[in-house]
Amino acid sequence: MKKNIVLVLISIFILCSNIASAINEKNEDIKSFDIKDGIISIKIPVGKVEHEKTINGDEISIDDFGRLIVPGKPSLPTKIFSIAIPPGAEFIGLNYKLGEGIVLAGIYDISPVPIPQLIGKEYKEIQFKEEQIYNENYEKTYNNYEEYPASIVEFERTSGFRKYNLVDVRINPITYNPLSCKLTYYPDITFNIQYEIVDGYDFNKIMFDYEESFEQRASEFILNYEEAKDWYLQEQSGRENFDYVIITLDSLTSYINDLVEWEETKGKSVKVVTTTWIDSNYAGFDLAEKMRNFLREKYPSEEWGIQDLLIIGHRDDIPMRLTWQDVGGGKPETDFYYAELSLPDDQSWDANGNHQYGENSDPIDYYGEINVGRIPWSDPDTVQHICEKSVNYEQNNDPSFKNNILLLGAFIDYQTDGAVFMEYMANSDIHPWMKYWMKMRLYEPLSVYKRDYNLNHENVVNAWSSGKFGFVSWHAHGSPNGCEFITVDDCDLLNDDYPAIISAASCSNSDTAHLSIGQAMLKQGGVGFLGANKVAYYRSGWDDPNDGSDQSFKYFFKSCVTSGDYTQGQAHQYAISEMYEKGLWNNLKYETFIQGSLWGNPDLGMKSIYENDPPDKPATPDGPLEGVVGIDYTYSTSTSDPNMENIYYFFDWGDGSNSGWLGPYLTGEIAEASHIWLRQDSYEIKTIAQDINGTKSVWSEPLIVSMPRNKLLPNTLLLRCLEIFPNAFPVLRYFFRLRYSN
Repeated sequence: MKKNIVLVLISIFILCSNIASAINEKNEDIKSFDIKDGIISIKIPVGKVEHEKTINGDEISIDDFGRLIVPGKPSLPTKIFSIAIPPGAEFIGLNYKLGEGIVLAGIYDISPVPIPQLIGKEYKEIQFKEEQIYNENYEKTYNNYEEYPASIVEFERTSGFRKYNLVDVRINPITYNPLSCKLTYYPDITFNIQYEIVDGYDFNKIMFDYEESFEQRASEFILNYEEAKDWYLQEQSGRENFDYVIITLDSLTSYINDLVEWEETKGKSVKVVTTTWIDSNYAGFDLAEKMRNFLREKYPSEEWGIQDLLIIGHRDDIPMRLTWQDVGGGKPETDFYYAELSLPDDQSWDANGNHQYGENSDPIDYYGEINVGRIPWSDPDTVQHICEKSVNYEQNNDPSFKNNILLLGAFIDYQTDGAVFMEYMANSDIHPWMKYWMKMRLYEPLSVYKRDYNLNHENVVNAWSSGKFGFVSWHAHGSPNGCEFITVDDCDLLNDDYPAIISAASCSNSDTAHLSIGQAMLKQGGVGFLGANKVAYYRSGWDDPNDGSDQSFKYFFKSCVTSGDYTQGQAHQYAISEMYEKGLWNNLKYETFIQGSLWGNPDLGMKSIYENDPPDKPATPDGPLEGVVGIDYTYSTSTSDPNMENIYYFFDWGDGSNSGWLGPYLTGEIAEASHIWLRQDSYEIKTIAQDINGTKSVWSEPLIVSMPRNKLLPNTLLLRCLEIFPNAFPVLRYFFRLRYSN
């Protein structure tokens, strides 16, 4: 999923001795260290600069970098890099050296970052404040000869990820002079991080923590991971392991057995703890802090090795953390508080001890130590039902369900068509797995993108209630009650036999102060829901993940989940850290908090958990080798499955269209599909098969078919009608058959 991080050349010096190997003492693994004060030096050769002219000016990008998105200031590449310093080390300072700056030829019109917009129409006071900020930034930046940004390398913050002690550094490799319209590029940047070992630090108390999935995540963003991992013990602990923890109410423990048994079947070691037990056994200002203290103690491998946390209970019964970020629409509550566990409250979320959590001065970081989800209900029957359908979702491997996405895109403003966001996600060139997905599109009539139905309340409810969609994505103005095409009152009509993972790019759809549509959809219609719990920002004219705001966050989440390589909890935490590293939030703390709560089981994913043999290579499709445009032709294929499982087939017609997944068929049974070609040409038809567990075969050999020029078909107007008015297929097909049938 994640692009390769730019190549780095890492040299670590002034470490006065090697880190000693582990010794065994009284059956406990203890690692001895002899580390002294030092410097870590990092040299980053920045990648190639890409330049694109757009209607809004010149756009400059660098592979795997994000963008500076300060409203009113130039939009230029940026990225935050994390560097590990030794355990027990304290950051002292940062200095850097630049290679020769290269003034790029030509002049450039780098547009200012636009005013962040709210995905709701009633927040005029908030919008007025944003306009003031934009105007002040514009005046300061565009009316002088000073280079922007002022610093190429900036210390961002100290942070942590599980056992790793980190320093985050921002790199801005291109500067812009707004009056001369010149860009300067710095391809070689070296920075030095100076650290000191804390006096009296006991190296024998270094955290033992080695969870493979989190080590993989660490290797993706910690620049000196290969060196840093050797500072820590990597053997597994002999302690009892609980990698999946459920925190719930005493009254709900007997209603979650189906989910517990399923997670254990998947190989998880499950531990159920109650808020009563935590409240009695842990200290803290309130129950929320007691829960976080419990998680901080137990997540390392030397304790329980927690990877996933599911909270089951309404926030009135099991608290979320109320935070002190407010842009004018209310203070958000967040479950990210239970994911970000680097430091105790008095050193992070509540550093000044005033119990106003997540203030601007509170030094939290943005790497979640565990994946967190919540079933936001305390009603026993509802909880039991959600647990049961979560199990059923993962056990169902019907590709006509799991590989079927509902795309709902409304116009947010005159230059922001939600269909653009939807089509970027559905693009199989960017996301190859989408080639095999069925897609139902509901867009507004003014959209330039083709649609299956017009986007309106009746069509959305009808499509969702009668269809079966593994994933639903929407982008629209919103409120706690829903958006313009679906509301809380419609949830009882949704198809709960085929519940979806739902991504909602709207304001307040998961607002915790209401029975929000996110909560209602988890009860009926959904098996996962990710939405903002207060007013959310969007980027007007969004057409690229680096444009930032709510669309980019939901894009990263959707890309991860639909790929099948991430659970929804992993995808959620990945999206949070990706937005941070690439600088794509306008208001970092606030937007992280409003997007920091996922409804549903964090360990739920779309890919089958079963490992099995794929079906054999399907036979070359069989059917007519020549034909006439505008006429149905039928083709067949078959194959066998080594495990005698049922099979689905997917026909690629060679003209950019496909059959979608057809089936299931018995192993060896012949599958048929029909197609109409609209243009005179030659086409390659091929098929691929997958079994009921989602394991795909290789492609069949292609069948070459020809739709040649035919003297019997001079009426090209009819062909154009078929292209322009696809819904006229039945009438035009009848006309063709009357006129040209043999």
